[in-house]
Amino acid sequence: MSNLLMDPAFAPLAKEPRAVLRNANVAREALSAARLETRPLPSDYDLEITDYDVRLSEEEKAQIPVRIYRRKNVISALPVLLYFHGGGFFCGDLFSEESQCAHYALNAGCAVVCVAYRLAPEEPFPAALTDCYRVLEFLWSKSRDLNLDRDFLAVGGSSAGANLAAAVSLLARDRTGPKICFQMLLIPALDDRLETLSARQFTDVPDFGRSEAEVMWRWYLGEHAHNISPYAAPARAKDLSDLPTSYVLCAGLDPLRDEGLDYARRLTEAGVAVELHLVPSIPHGFASIPSAAISKRLLKEQVEVLRGVFSRKSEQF
Repeated sequence: MSNLLMDPAFAPLAKEPRAVLRNANVAREALSAARLETRPLPSDYDLEITDYDVRLSEEEKAQIPVRIYRRKNVISALPVLLYFHGGGFFCGDLFSEESQCAHYALNAGCAVVCVAYRLAPEEPFPAALTDCYRVLEFLWSKSRDLNLDRDFLAVGGSSAGANLAAAVSLLARDRTGPKICFQMLLIPALDDRLETLSARQFTDVPDFGRSEAEVMWRWYLGEHAHNISPYAAPARAKDLSDLPTSYVLCAGLDPLRDEGLDYARRLTEAGVAVELHLVPSIPHGFASIPSAAISKRLLKEQVEVLRGVFSRKSEQF
């Protein structure tokens, strides 16, 4: 451990003895059980929630579940945040970060689209990225039908979801695909090599340490583990120019801290506008305790950042 001090609000994340991550289904069941203890969205939220199934391709019948959150009774086309949940590529669904998505939709002047992408290890890379990019194309092509403003199309996510947001941005640039105006990378998982100081140092931090990161990458990469694409691990991308304006949040007590800091630095050096926030006193899983003062402050900051990105639209609210 380093001499960095953790905010005591996150002490409940520490588990002794530390659980060994061996089975993805066990981890998913634990996540579902934990979610039962949280409050569902209030029924009086001023939100319209719509579910869609997006076909993976014209040739395939497979579908990608999508949920769209937006304020009720908004007539004009809304900016949109395409949001990818975290969960180490092996956990998470449309509901795992529901309160966060709802908060963005209520307060940031945008619609929020959450994607239930395929999960590892059953469906390793590139399955999740394929799903996420397909939903980006869907939103771009169906924006008029969905009453969304594709000129204000942002991507974002947390942890593994931030990896997917960064990878989708790289793919859209390289394929000359849909134009993304902004990427919000929260505690991003970007580098499978785990060679940074923080990746070597943080082995016994609460909730998510080096051992969990090793399992995450092993399950996500699968048979691709010896030929790593930059679309799987965006830190491997040699060219970060012409990517969207970015917000990067790093947690000080996180094995992924330094790869996020390095990615922000490289984006800046490539001429990309970047806002970087490093919070030294929080672990990777800080958002799982939303009642903590720092969690509330960071969520408020994210809303303010999004409102700034969508400012020309948000003036209508």
